[in-house]
Amino acid sequence: MAKFSFKFLLFILPFIISILPFFIFDPFRILYRYDNYFEGNFVMPNRDYVSSEVFLKNKSTYSYDSFIFGSSRTMGFKTKSWKQYFPNSVSPFVFDGLNESIYGIHKKITYLNNNKTKIKNCLIIICPGTTFARETNHPGHLGIKHPTISGTSWFNFYKVALIDYYKIDFLKEYLQFLITHKFTPSMSGYIINEKITSDNITNDGWLFGKENEILNNPTKYYSLRKQIFYARDGILKFTPQKITAKQLTMLNEIKTVLNKQHTNYKIIISPLYDQIKFNDKDFKKLKNIFGDSKVFDFSGINRFTQKKEYYYESAHYRPILGDSLMKIIYK
Repeated sequence: MAKFSFKFLLFILPFIISILPFFIFDPFRILYRYDNYFEGNFVMPNRDYVSSEVFLKNKSTYSYDSFIFGSSRTMGFKTKSWKQYFPNSVSPFVFDGLNESIYGIHKKITYLNNNKTKIKNCLIIICPGTTFARETNHPGHLGIKHPTISGTSWFNFYKVALIDYYKIDFLKEYLQFLITHKFTPSMSGYIINEKITSDNITNDGWLFGKENEILNNPTKYYSLRKQIFYARDGILKFTPQKITAKQLTMLNEIKTVLNKQHTNYKIIISPLYDQIKFNDKDFKKLKNIFGDSKVFDFSGINRFTQKKEYYYESAHYRPILGDSLMKIIYK
């Protein structure tokens, strides 16, 4: 019996050693509470989870009543700039998620309404190619929705996190960085190698490292990233038609809530560096539901997408661009 126990211990020892960092260091920041979920951590947390935790922690104190919904591209829209278009009494919050889908936006707005949270003002950021890419919960730990907000299973939430933690590519890079504290190119996508943070109250996200690089020496910043800022061919392309019948139902339910709450809302279709235009038929569906005066399409080839200086890289645009878009929609 003792011999069997010893062999069994040897067999499970690697598992015990590998699982300890998950509970000790909480790499995904989902086990314990934090004042700031980015500071002191070198693994990208689930932005949807962070946004939800900050909201749940602060909602009674700050009585949020104005919300920005969307993906990480909401970083282009700062609550300080947004507030100037409303009375000083508004309390804004960025309720975003990584690669946010209409499923996630619908879940958040439904939760707020069901829990009697006032939505005085609302800005919805739609990303061509992303917002309507799925109509169910995200399958990975970086995008899966916070169970309290979405009404989904906590067991499944943690199961997904553990499965992704034990994926060999992640675990190898994570343990290597944990031991060496040195970043290597192979860690890209797993380990954060830039200064990212978010506001503890408004949940504004910031790429401080990249923003400071641009402000200090824009010529150097863009010359070092010539491959990222590739030359566009100038040919107008469109995203495939994506809005499904189920997503139309979600959109109509969102409209019902916003009408019921007499929300002052606007919808922006993001101007992305790839200059791919949002599908015309999908755009008409949005306008049919929300109205011509509520939906603004800045995608495709235009004066905003032509300038690389508006972008951190091909995926995210700077607040200087977000400010310009808000001036247009709130004029």
